[in-house]
Amino acid sequence: MEIDRLQYYIAQRLLTLTDINVYNKVVPDEANYPYVVFKAITSSHNIRHRKDWILELDYWEDSNDNTAILQAAINIKTGRTVDEVKYIGLDSSTQTEAEGFYYCNIDFEAELPSLEPNVSRYNQRFLIEVD
Repeated sequence: MEIDRLQYYIAQRLLTLTDINVYNKVVPDEANYPYVVFKAITSSHNIRHRKDWILELDYWEDSNDNTAILQAAINIKTGRTVDEVKYIGLDSSTQTEAEGFYYCNIDFEAELPSLEPNVSRYNQRFLIEVD
């Protein structure tokens, strides 16, 4: 699976798992908080038949109240139900697409210090194994 297709599938999953804004690598100047920025980074965990990626999610909120980004992080990790439809979170999930298959597992998560006052940050990293 090519990286552009993988990023498309990830974006679609994120949009179903959270109500905050989702951006791929670049945040527009007029973006409204809270939001999550995702990027796929090449991993050194590659195995012969598989290409692995690190999916990094950076959550941002423009207040000291980080409730919205923490809830978004929980939903993205574990899933959520909307109108009686259950959406599976990214942690320990599999996804089969026309271009291939991937497995996703959480690798790291923590609150991050912010250099700006009244800004809350949170970070998650998932290992994505692509066959």
